[in-house]
Amino acid sequence: MRKLIYLFALLLLMCSGSVFADSHDGDDMSMGMPYTEGGVAAVPVGGDGPAPAHPGGAYEFIIHANEGDSLTFASMLAQSNDGFLAPNEYGIALYDMGEPVSGDVTDQVYYWDLGSERNEPIGEGMYQAPRQAAPNSGPAGDGMVRLASDLNDNLSYPTADEIVSVTLTPGDMGTITVRIENVSDMSMYPSPITPVFWVVQSSDDMMMMDEMMMMDDDMSDDMADDDMSDDMADDDMSDDMDDDMGDDMMDDDMMMMKHGFLFTSGAPDYGYGLESLAEDGDPSALAAHHGIDMDDMMMDDM
Repeated sequence: MRKLIYLFALLLLMCSGSVFADSHDGDDMSMGMPYTEGGVAAVPVGGDGPAPAHPGGAYEFIIHANEGDSLTFASMLAQSNDGFLAPNEYGIALYDMGEPVSGDVTDQVYYWDLGSERNEPIGEGMYQAPRQAAPNSGPAGDGMVRLASDLNDNLSYPTADEIVSVTLTPGDMGTITVRIENVSDMSMYPSPITPVFWVVQSSDDMMMMDEMMMMDDDMSDDMADDDMSDDMADDDMSDDMDDDMGDDMMDDDMMMMKHGFLFTSGAPDYGYGLESLAEDGDPSALAAHHGIDMDDMMMDDM
């Protein structure tokens, strides 16, 4: 556990308070993808500073939500190579039929594999955070984010409800208290979980994010098409292939590609800092990418 202790000592120097929260309206795209509100829950309930939540412990944080908003979060399973707990890529809807969602939503949380590092048996691997000599020292994985249950690698993985219980408790003025409790002492995989990175997104935010990422995809397609056209200029088959390409591009334009905030299942990691959280339990890179200034939040909380 030496590496985890060192990590949380650094977090303690960097910030204080149980929850670090920052509102952000998504207008500054240099900060990352748009969202309504985001933060890091780093101090377990009843704790004195940033630390892992051990079995029986929990993180809590308060969010502000309106109809159409959803919650996305991620926390590392400490005894893994790059496993993390999160909703699906579109998050948990916070309202249902005009009323805030209340109660247990654990059935909307899953155990994911980032694909950045080759997996070892949970709680036993020499390249897992409590035992590895240095970060990012394990053999590389295939780079694809997917449900751990879909890996087919002859290893056993927990379901999310064996590790955490997630509940929502609505309050006044559109507030909702989110509690993520570590219940792994009741399972075959007892393990700490690490600080939670979280964001609240509106439906408009999610549409904007899809449009942004589709624009990036279109730019890449256009560059590839230009290069291909040059290469095929003197090819007798170019007319027929251009027709086929045009049909493919029309199909692409008609397809609405959905993207998640933190990741897209079946796709490579975005490279925005989720790897640091999933491998090392460190949410600071994600916070920095998305414009959540943990130092400023420390000053606000003092």
